[in-house]
Amino acid sequence: MTHILLPTDFSDDSLNACRYAIELFGTEGNEFVLLHSYLDPIPNNTVWAGVSAELYKACEADMDTFHRNFRSLKGGGVAVVRTELKYGPLSVVVGDMINEMTVDVVVMGTQGKTGVTFLGTNASELAKQCKVPVLIVPKDAQFRGLRRILLADDHKGVEPLAMRWLVKLAKRYAAHISIGHVLQNAGEKPDPLIVKEYDTALVHVEHTFIGVPGDDVALALSNVAERDEVDMVVVLHRHMGILDGLFHRSVAKRLAVHVKMPLLVLQH
Repeated sequence: MTHILLPTDFSDDSLNACRYAIELFGTEGNEFVLLHSYLDPIPNNTVWAGVSAELYKACEADMDTFHRNFRSLKGGGVAVVRTELKYGPLSVVVGDMINEMTVDVVVMGTQGKTGVTFLGTNASELAKQCKVPVLIVPKDAQFRGLRRILLADDHKGVEPLAMRWLVKLAKRYAAHISIGHVLQNAGEKPDPLIVKEYDTALVHVEHTFIGVPGDDVALALSNVAERDEVDMVVVLHRHMGILDGLFHRSVAKRLAVHVKMPLLVLQH
């Protein structure tokens, strides 16, 4: 059984990430784990004695409501699902759960109740620290199938083990993978040995290698994603510089990937 961890702050954005996960992965053979982590508002303050118990009760009530909302989603009524309330920072809680139980993939939204984008917050922190793949779902993302996937390449070698989730998804939907490498220097050409490594790792799925000219890696990849009507952008964990660029505050509003294209971060 595949275990899909869904961190939530009970927001509409979190529920949309759940909706996307159900539609992308399906319900057969999967278990969905709804996770909420919480912290005391003012730790170690005696004035707030007893607040933890009240906070936990409030979280329980919110989780019950969110669970019902999950069940109301298409496919949610027949899904295998359980809920978890944990004390502590989300990244620590998720790390502990991955160590204690089987977690195959984490799926979460980019924007919570406060309206703050994920840059520098929970999703980016998990993407950088998590030991399993993390799928980050923008608030406006809607699942319309998975026909085209853009895989960002840094030309530093291919990690076949990291590609397992990508290959699994591509096979499920017969999707085409475009491996995009940004050519920042005049006269730069793709290394044929790297291209061959991709051919080996992705031998069972349709794929092409494309060189993309541009000075700004994140902007160049986003432009390709929008031009080719890509359904998902994929980066490797070591590409966190690309991830930061894709969602940097100064350019995020110009990037289609920030608004509607889910981002899958693969771990090696």
